[in-house]
Amino acid sequence: MRICLSHSLVGVLAGLLLVAAREQDAMMTFEEFVTHYQKSYPDPFENQRRQAIFEQNRQTIIEHNQQRQRGHSLGVNWWADHEAEELPRGYDKSQSTLRLSASVLQQEKPDLLLYAHLPFTVEPVHLLPKAVDWRAAGVTTPVKNQGRCGSCWAFASTSVLESHVALTTGKLMTLSVQELVSCAPNPRHCGGTGGCAGATAELAFQHVAEHGMVQEWEFGYQSYHGEAINCSLSETTTEGITGLRGGVLSTGDTAASTQYTGAVAGIEGYMTLPSNDYVALMNAVAKHGPVAVSVACLPWHLYQGGVFYAPLNNTRATDIDHLVVLEGYGEDPMTGEPYWLIRNSWSPMWGEDGYIRLWRVDPSTLSDPEMDCGIDTTPADGIACTQEDDGKPIIPPPVKICGNSGILYDATIPIGGHLL
Repeated sequence: MRICLSHSLVGVLAGLLLVAAREQDAMMTFEEFVTHYQKSYPDPFENQRRQAIFEQNRQTIIEHNQQRQRGHSLGVNWWADHEAEELPRGYDKSQSTLRLSASVLQQEKPDLLLYAHLPFTVEPVHLLPKAVDWRAAGVTTPVKNQGRCGSCWAFASTSVLESHVALTTGKLMTLSVQELVSCAPNPRHCGGTGGCAGATAELAFQHVAEHGMVQEWEFGYQSYHGEAINCSLSETTTEGITGLRGGVLSTGDTAASTQYTGAVAGIEGYMTLPSNDYVALMNAVAKHGPVAVSVACLPWHLYQGGVFYAPLNNTRATDIDHLVVLEGYGEDPMTGEPYWLIRNSWSPMWGEDGYIRLWRVDPSTLSDPEMDCGIDTTPADGIACTQEDDGKPIIPPPVKICGNSGILYDATIPIGGHLL
């Protein structure tokens, strides 16, 4: 007799099995952890220090999962012997001593675009698909691992570019993350100082609009352990559209550009979505494709599965310091919790095969939309710049961020993906 299960029931059963597996993972000893993840430490002192951190994290995992009724679960992962501050992100905090007082406030980041200028029509959310997952469209590459380099900005930007080139050309290629890490300049120190010390999606997309992008096999990733690798790509001068001014696509601007020899793909430009705008972001990921979004990732340290939520009432949850890819949205089949589907760059062994689902809430449904917002007092960790064009240092003021993990604050999309 054939027994047919609905997709929703299959999802529930799979979810229950996954929960049981995660509970078993939480009971892993330090010795089992070291063997499973092939860990090694340089000396007994470091081994003892990592074991102490592991035991503390393991206790956090057990206590959280015992109290959990719904939402996300925690579990032992590769980072279980690390403190949250050691996570690989996009900004090397050792590069700058700039810090701001929480009492200093700034008006919301000004919108760079009006809806009319976006490359898609903006409709009310209830008219959009109930769920979107660009993985199902075959336009995403496998999850990668940035290692100990603060190159999340390059990994997220590259993943978004791969998808948008595939969407417009039908060709899905693995592009070179190292090109961005080694070759994309960051003269104003926006979101860091460049390379393994951080940058932004805007800088990455600007670079690709001007130079194109080579494939992974031509300039493979070599900065896993934080190494500074010189740009080894040669340039060819061409005539074409340079594309952008202030993050807004400019049509008709032509000038000489220096395209990299061997570059296979490029974009015409990029656009930054209106800041802290739920409707614009929903429309962008539903209609245009994957989106590069800045987030506060410190609370994600031990995430293993489920719909993640971190209240915006502490600095960890409001410190924008990481760039990831928004690849869709939906509702959990077991709990009905709405979520954003986020691709990370901490390997497929972290989270849900390299992904995290963030709690998603339409601010228009809240009695006070400001309940879903907070203040990032150190915006240089995310996208803000710390130098003027002439090199004069500046201290960026605090910014308002909204959405779980600040996902609504800064979202950027490439325009006009094409083959070269």
